[in-house]
Amino acid sequence: MLTHLTRLGLAVVLAMLAGCGGWHLRGAGPGGSLDHIVYVSAGGANDVGRALRTQIVNRGGRLTNTRQAADLVVDINGERFERQTLSVDPDTGKVREVQLQLTTSFAVRTQSGTLVVPREDISWQLDYVFDEGAVLGTVEQDQVIRRDLAEIAATAIALRLQVLELPDEEPDEEPVAAVNAAAAQ
Repeated sequence: MLTHLTRLGLAVVLAMLAGCGGWHLRGAGPGGSLDHIVYVSAGGANDVGRALRTQIVNRGGRLTNTRQAADLVVDINGERFERQTLSVDPDTGKVREVQLQLTTSFAVRTQSGTLVVPREDISWQLDYVFDEGAVLGTVEQDQVIRRDLAEIAATAIALRLQVLELPDEEPDEEPVAAVNAAAAQ
């Protein structure tokens, strides 16, 4: 027979375990890992393409160098980084705060060309303080933020790929039957 204190301890342990319900290790959450062979076509999107390839491998996917060997073909159409001044120092008139924005688009098809994710535009932005006294550090900071934005966009695309369910693609037999019927006549 369990004592009152043992029951209370057991209830506390069960409540603590139940509280961990939404937490998962990276790549181990709902949807599991990326179980596809992926070809990435990144025309004009070198940073996002590189980051996406890394994300696919990190999530358990496999990369291929040919479209024919891929389950999914991801087409990334360009990347555009825009830098915008957000605030200016009222005393000196120099830039204080800058926003960097990445805009890109992607679409996903199966190996046979079936559109799984229609062209989708994505845009991410980050702000940072511009330090006029450390110009070299600011240029490096700009590059780091560009890389971070590309990784954020790649993570969003990889998450979309991770939850995709591919349509069952069976060979279309009507054209074959039509060709055979035409040949028999």
